Amino acid sequence: MLKTKLVAVIALIGLFLTTTAFSNPDLHDNCNLVEKETSKLIKEKNNRYLQTSEQPKIIVKTVNRVDHLTPKKLSKYKRTVFIIVGYKDKKKNVQIYSSKDLHSAFTADIRGNIIRSQSDQLRSNNKKEFNKGLRFVFRACATTIDQRYQYALDKYDLSNDERTQLTHPRRLALPIALALVLVIGGLLYFFKSNMQLKK
Repeated sequence: MLKTKLVAVIALIGLFLTTTAFSNPDLHDNCNLVEKETSKLIKEKNNRYLQTSEQPKIIVKTVNRVDHLTPKKLSKYKRTVFIIVGYKDKKKNVQIYSSKDLHSAFTADIRGNIIRSQSDQLRSNNKKEFNKGLRFVFRACATTIDQRYQYALDKYDLSNDERTQLTHPRRLALPIALALVLVIGGLLYFFKSNMQLKK
């Protein structure tokens, strides 16, 4: 009888420790998309933030839908960035949201550049590829926060090359500009030829 009670108490303590002390409050993976390496990154960077006076936070959530991803009560949060991954029927939608006090650091352009820079990985059905993209997005958000609060950059932040990739994203601007030059050049040649024929 005593043995049974002792085993039950130990099992309850083990369950309590598993669900509290070792869980990551900054990660809510409802879709089972996040790998251990990504979870570790989220936990370690947020633990570093706990040592600062501002204590910003980056919360990552996966949800079973691809629309209506805005976090509940977002307006009540302070110094918080959300990376929300919507996942349904093998479709993914990744969005970044920030509390009001971080809006100037996370403008629509900055959020768009971060997501666009990893669009192939974030859409991938390969879990490793997806997590690689998600880690980059997390690190880009962390780098933006670190620059906003003037924290020293650390191993969790983006490298100089990766930051350059975000400030000068690969866009369609260059191909479109080249196409326009070719079209305008063609039109000029056509009109010039027509003018000479009329003469």
